[in-house]
Amino acid sequence: MHKPFLKIFILKQLMDNKMSGYDIMKKCEELLHYKPSAGTIYPVLIGLEKKGILKSKIEGRKKIYEMTSKGRKFMDDITNLKKEFYEKMQSIISAVAESFDDASLKNYRRIFIEYPEIMKIMDLLRKVKKEKGRKILKRVYEELKNECNRSS
Repeated sequence: MHKPFLKIFILKQLMDNKMSGYDIMKKCEELLHYKPSAGTIYPVLIGLEKKGILKSKIEGRKKIYEMTSKGRKFMDDITNLKKEFYEKMQSIISAVAESFDDASLKNYRRIFIEYPEIMKIMDLLRKVKKEKGRKILKRVYEELKNECNRSS
C-alpha cells in the first residue's frame, strides 16, 4: 500500500476513535485485507504526530493516538479534494464515453449519475462481512429482476 493512502486510512480511522498502533494494524487487516508491519505503521503515526495532525498519550501499556483540530482541518481538505477528484473523473468518463461512443462507459456514467445511492451502497458493503453483503446483494438483484419481469 502506498504511504499517502495509508496515512489517509489511518486518519480516517482516528476521526471518531482513539486507537493504538496495534488497533490500526488490525483495522487495516480487517478492512483492507492488508497487514502492515509495526515498522510501517509506527513511523507514519510518529510523523503525523510531529506535524501536529495527531496527538498521543500513554494509557497503561499502550500509546493511544487521536486526531487534533489541525488533523480534522487536514481531513476536511482531503474530503474536498476527493469531491473535486470525483467531479473531474465523471467529466473525463463522460468525455471518453462520448468521444469514443463507448456504450460501457455511457452506461457506467448513467448508473452513477442517476443512482447516486450505488456509491452509498458500495461504502456500506465494505463495512459488512463479504458473505452477508453477497446475500443482501443477491436479494436486491432478485427484487430488481422481478420488477423488470413485471414491467415487461
